[in-house]
Amino acid sequence: MLCEQIKEYVDVSREIVKVMVSDSAAVALKKSLDRQEAMIDLLLDTETEASQLIRDFMAVEEKVAQTLLDTEETKQKTSSKLQKIERELQEKIEKNSSLESGIKFLQKELEELKMMEEEIADMEREADEDTTTVIPSAVYLAKLFHNVTKIDWDYNCDPSLIKGIHYGGEIAQPISIDSNQHSKIFICNYLWSLLSTDW
Repeated sequence: MLCEQIKEYVDVSREIVKVMVSDSAAVALKKSLDRQEAMIDLLLDTETEASQLIRDFMAVEEKVAQTLLDTEETKQKTSSKLQKIERELQEKIEKNSSLESGIKFLQKELEELKMMEEEIADMEREADEDTTTVIPSAVYLAKLFHNVTKIDWDYNCDPSLIKGIHYGGEIAQPISIDSNQHSKIFICNYLWSLLSTDW
């Protein structure tokens, strides 16, 4: 998709040069400028969607990690309690076989704990499935975006700032643009100027 957008940008630029060299009517120039503006809007929308996707990915990853931590903690507590109940049950059997009511109660509690352990195992499997389906697709898109632009974006900065580091040249170049002070066209042109045209 980005290759098509770059090709469209090059075509628009060529049309602008043709209009500037020739004495064509202003209509052709307006048409080219309109196409360029539409393409810039599309590129900015794509960047916004990619940023949102990465934020969503990070939120999902954090939620899954927290769920796994909570599940592991519950599992450890349940396992410890289960071992304690098993020991108590064994002691009761050895001490007095006539205490059947106590044994039945402990057996019931043991079964409930085993069911809880199975539920925790199911929750862990579901969390693993969520991780293997959601995270790889988001990681792929983020890597693709980075591979094309060679830009590491700073997603923790103020929303009105566009910050990051461009690694496409011989040396890394920091990017810091205030979107309140510059137009979308300026920002897009500046970012395009950073990208290499060598394919």
